[in-house]
Amino acid sequence: MAATAQPGLAQDAASTTALPAGTVQLPEVNVQAGIERGYSPVQGFVAGVSASGTKTDTPIIETPQSISVITADEITARNARNLNQVMRYSVGAVAETRGSAAVRLDQMTIRGYSPAQFLDGMRLAGGRDANPSLDSYRLERIEVLRGPASVLYGTTPPGGIINAVSKRPTEERIREVLLEAGNRSRYRAAGDFSGQLDENGEWLGRVVGSYSEGDGELDETRERRYFISPSLTWRPSSDTSITLLGHYQRDPESGSYGGVPGWGSALPNPNGRIGMRFYDGDPDLERSNREHYMIGYAAEHRFNEYLTVRQNARYLHTQGEYRSVYGSAIRNDYRSLARSIYGTDADLDVFTIDNQVQVNVDTGPLRHTLLAGLDYYRVLNDSYTGSTSYTARAGVARDQDLFNPIYRNQGSVWPGFSSYSSQRSNQLGAYLQDQVKIDRLVLLFGGRLDWSDSTTENSSVATGQRTTTSRQTDHAFTGRVGAVYLFDNGIAPYASYSESFEPQSGTDRMLNPFEPTTGRQYEIGVRYQPPGTNLSLSVAAFDLVRQNVLSTDPVNPNFSTQEGEVRSRGIELEAKASLAEGLRMTAAYSYLEAEYTRSNNTNVVDFGFVPARTGATVAQEGKTLTGIPRHNASLWLDYTVPEGQRITGLGLGGGVRYLGSTWGDAANTFKVDAVTLFDASIRYDLGQLGRNFEGMQASLNVNNVADTRYVASCLSYAWCYYGYGRTVTGSIRYRF
Repeated sequence: MAATAQPGLAQDAASTTALPAGTVQLPEVNVQAGIERGYSPVQGFVAGVSASGTKTDTPIIETPQSISVITADEITARNARNLNQVMRYSVGAVAETRGSAAVRLDQMTIRGYSPAQFLDGMRLAGGRDANPSLDSYRLERIEVLRGPASVLYGTTPPGGIINAVSKRPTEERIREVLLEAGNRSRYRAAGDFSGQLDENGEWLGRVVGSYSEGDGELDETRERRYFISPSLTWRPSSDTSITLLGHYQRDPESGSYGGVPGWGSALPNPNGRIGMRFYDGDPDLERSNREHYMIGYAAEHRFNEYLTVRQNARYLHTQGEYRSVYGSAIRNDYRSLARSIYGTDADLDVFTIDNQVQVNVDTGPLRHTLLAGLDYYRVLNDSYTGSTSYTARAGVARDQDLFNPIYRNQGSVWPGFSSYSSQRSNQLGAYLQDQVKIDRLVLLFGGRLDWSDSTTENSSVATGQRTTTSRQTDHAFTGRVGAVYLFDNGIAPYASYSESFEPQSGTDRMLNPFEPTTGRQYEIGVRYQPPGTNLSLSVAAFDLVRQNVLSTDPVNPNFSTQEGEVRSRGIELEAKASLAEGLRMTAAYSYLEAEYTRSNNTNVVDFGFVPARTGATVAQEGKTLTGIPRHNASLWLDYTVPEGQRITGLGLGGGVRYLGSTWGDAANTFKVDAVTLFDASIRYDLGQLGRNFEGMQASLNVNNVADTRYVASCLSYAWCYYGYGRTVTGSIRYRF
């Protein structure tokens, strides 16, 4: 079935203007209005347009920075249920850095850094234990912009951003019910309903909802989630569109957030191997209850072929209760796990608004797409925190036997809250961007000014008295420049330079506030998109440096200076295809070097024992970041038997993921082994069996087919994380 255009305006003037001779024509996207937008559904694995890289609907081949789009069709084919699973086959990304042991947060890295997460172009949240976790069933696509992105998005880490795009109302009538069941007693029921609410199509509506539950990957843990996402679009004219987006979600049970020692997982242990499903917590005390809701809108009005204005806004409220017993260190018998307790009650309010003015104008042979924007972001974060270490209070959390665990009636005692923190943060940014086309040459220029401030007050719960107050005020300018040349045969080489910044709290020994941490990247690449095909190939090489990183003050080690620097360099190759013969493909390979290039810090090798066993003192400079593989590769092939064949309706999929070896501690004294994993799927259109089954599809997905035992990563000798074992999911999808 052909993808249908999302509600919106006619194509931007920059896109409808007659193409100059020699300009590469993108493969035709079969949508109802003939226009692909940055939020449109895409049939297959290959998207032609993205808005994340420029905040305008720009062909990806014309964007001078590495960007990938993971479509809903690809998400469905691989049955990826959360953001970590969606990112498993994405180039430059290390998904599931905490494996299957710490699943409450979407944790991954891009080009060596944790990315900022956005939803519909707006920042998601700024907390931790109350941070929303995205369910892929409510998403139309995931867009990954690699490299610094502060020019458009303000405060962001240098590795890039992940922008999730919500499902919006469609003109196409959608009536879908999904039922799933799998191992670990997992079940899911979901529905997606969309279409016109009146005869003229002025009003469109959509409701997406889901309920899921099951056992977690670790013993004695459970996962449960339910959400509903209603949306409404009003189109009073072809030039105006307003879409309201709502969402409510609750995760009353969220698996685990623990790990295992390196001894017995990534390293030998005289007592044997720790079980992959070993749980380091106490189910009688464990709690993870998150709830959030959001309401927002995306409004757009085109005055004429030259001028378009947009405003996107959202309010998010989220709260979370978190209690956990977790392993801290292994005792000298190599089997007793000393444990600690940590917990929070967090309350988070986030308001964001982004105002944009787009002007399409020609100045002689130059065609400009000018974008001016003003955005504002405010976070109110209140949290109570309590904790105790394994040495602080005897009997609060008993040791656990790593090889013969006793999970119930452990007698763990919650110590109560000890501190309260209230943080108020604001960010205001003004940006200007110009996309210039000169025949086959596409140029991109951008600049942004940001002003940010943050006030944090900490107080003691016991006394109610304020203990500390800190204020931080920063401003920064970030820039971006790039160029793409479009050859007739579909080859498009590009080069770019981009910057990022992140405020850094604290002061040096002279009590001077720290400057923001900054990032700068040089990137060159080539894309190849043969005219008339749904094939996209790309290769990128980059040099990314993060500066002003905190480092020990050599004059007074009790303070820090900003002499540190981290550098990541690499090469990335990506291929995506949706071919007429029924073959769809996504393939990726990345080579990455990420290391501390300047640092005064030293690391004492801590072997993670109680009592402590320590080794030599090692300089941080020259060391590679933990959990970052030098080599990473993946391939997914998906084939549907064409119409007219004997087994029409059958679809097969298979994938392979190679995760290279990584350093397991900051001193680079031990490594985590590389691993190769296999995934597979099979589906069948039950409508081929008769009219009574029309619209029904049955599918089976198996991840980690061989049930390979592996360690996803380690942060130190004390903390390592097993990856997912075999996961089997069967589903029935009915569209009527």
